[in-house]
Amino acid sequence: MPKTKLTHSFIANVDLPKTQGGRTEYYDTVVEGLALRVTSTGHKSYCLRYGENGKRFTIGKADDFSLADARNFARDLKYKVRHGEDPQAEKVKKRRVPKAKTLSDLATVFFERHLPGLKESTSKDYKRRINNFILPRLGKFDVNEVERYHVIELLEDIAEGDNPAPIQSNRVRAILSSMYSFGINRGIADTNPVQFIKPLGKENRRKRVYTRSEIKTLWSTFDSIHEPFCSLFKMLLICGQRAGETRIMRWDQIHDDIWTIPAENTKAKRTQVIPLPELALQVLDERKETLQRSDYVFASTVHPEDPISWLQKVAGEVRTKSKISDFRLHDLRRTVATYMAELQVDRTTLGKVLNHKGLAGDNQVTAVYDRHDYLEEKREALNRWNENLKQIIFKK
Repeated sequence: MPKTKLTHSFIANVDLPKTQGGRTEYYDTVVEGLALRVTSTGHKSYCLRYGENGKRFTIGKADDFSLADARNFARDLKYKVRHGEDPQAEKVKKRRVPKAKTLSDLATVFFERHLPGLKESTSKDYKRRINNFILPRLGKFDVNEVERYHVIELLEDIAEGDNPAPIQSNRVRAILSSMYSFGINRGIADTNPVQFIKPLGKENRRKRVYTRSEIKTLWSTFDSIHEPFCSLFKMLLICGQRAGETRIMRWDQIHDDIWTIPAENTKAKRTQVIPLPELALQVLDERKETLQRSDYVFASTVHPEDPISWLQKVAGEVRTKSKISDFRLHDLRRTVATYMAELQVDRTTLGKVLNHKGLAGDNQVTAVYDRHDYLEEKREALNRWNENLKQIIFKK
C-alpha cells in the first residue's frame, strides 16, 4: 500500500498496473485513509479506508471529483465514523430506494441521491427553492397526480403574485422538471407534468459593461478591500475568467506564466489554459509574499486549507465604497470581453479566452477536428487587454 502526497500531477501521470485486472491504491499522506485507486484499464477513483477491518467507501471517479473535493469528502466521512456512523452501511441502505408516494417523498430521494453530485452552491439553491416554493404547494400530492394546471398555477403565483418574481418562477419550473426527470429514471414517477410548460417569466439578459472611468474607480476600490478579495477581484478584471473558477485557483495549476484550470473545475467541463499577462503575474507575486502556506492562491484567512468564499458579501462592500451601485462580479467578465472585442480580438479567440463554447463557435464537429490550442492567440489577446487596462488604471 504505497503512500504519497496526492497531487494533480501525480494523479494525471500515475503508472498503471501492468497485470491485467490489477489495481493499486496510493494512500494520501494529507488525509489518512484517503486513497487513489488505479486499475490496469486506466480507471482512477477515490476511496476511503476506515475502521479496524479496513472497510472501503468509494467516493467516486477521479474525473468527477477534484482532489480538494475528495479530501473534503473523506474528512466528512471520517468525522461521521468518529461519531459512530458507518458510511458504507448507510450507502448500502440508501440503495434500497422505496417507491415514492408523494412529491415530498420524491424530494427526499432527490436530496439524497441527486443533489450530492452537484456543485455545493447549486445543491443549496435547489434545496432552498424546493423547500420554499415546491413542497409547501405540491408536497402532499401523489407524485403521479400532479397535473399541468397545478404546475402552471404555482408558477403563475410566483411570477405574477403579490411579490412578482418572474425569474424565480423560471428557476422553480426548471428544478421541478429536473425532479421529475430524476423520478422517471428511478422508476418513481411515470410522467413529467412540467415537460411541455414554457417558462412564464420574461428574463432580460444583463448587458452592463463598465466605462473606463468606472474601471479605474473599481481598481482603486479593490485596493481598499482586504485580502485575498482585493487580489481575486483584480484577477477577474485582468483575465476575464469565471469567479467560481478563479476563486479555487491553486499554486500547482500555475507553471511559469501559464494557468491551467482542470476540466472538472470549469463550467464548460473542458481544460482551460490561460497565458497570464504582466498584471496577473504581479498579483501572484504579491500573493506569494503575503500568503500563509496553502494550496490555494486565494486561500481563506480563517481556514488556509480552503479557498475563500462569501464573494457576494464583499462585492456589496465594493458597491458601497465605489458608489457604483449596480456592481456585479460577473460584469467584470463581460467588461473584459467587450474591451477585447473593441481591441480587434476575433470572436473565436475571445471565446477561447473565456472558455465559452457558443462564443468560440464550438460544436461537436469542431470539438473533434479542431485540436489547435489557441495558446498564442490567447496570449496576444490577454496582453493586448493588459496594456489597455494599464492605461486605464494608471492614467492620471
